[in-house]
Amino acid sequence: MRTTECTLDITLAGMRPAAARQTGFAGALKTVWRLMRNRSAIGSLQDLDDHQLLDIGLRREDVRDALTSPFLENPGSHLTQAARNRANNYYRSARSG
Repeated sequence: MRTTECTLDITLAGMRPAAARQTGFAGALKTVWRLMRNRSAIGSLQDLDDHQLLDIGLRREDVRDALTSPFLENPGSHLTQAARNRANNYYRSARSG
């Protein structure tokens, strides 16, 4: 590969390219659609049994908490945080035990 074929995309810290910014009604509509789709996907996690949920680091209460979170919050972040906390607690107790 030649050096002239390589490009480096440099953006200023905190600045996003205009194409990446979502503004106005279309951006709000896209955000709401994404949140609804995430809630639907998380709702399908309720079909898994407790052992399957534990395999991915979750409990049934975590799924319920994510689904009852405020509408404009991303429910996936609740699940991510719950799984991370559970893994950290597990490894912390394994090291000390």
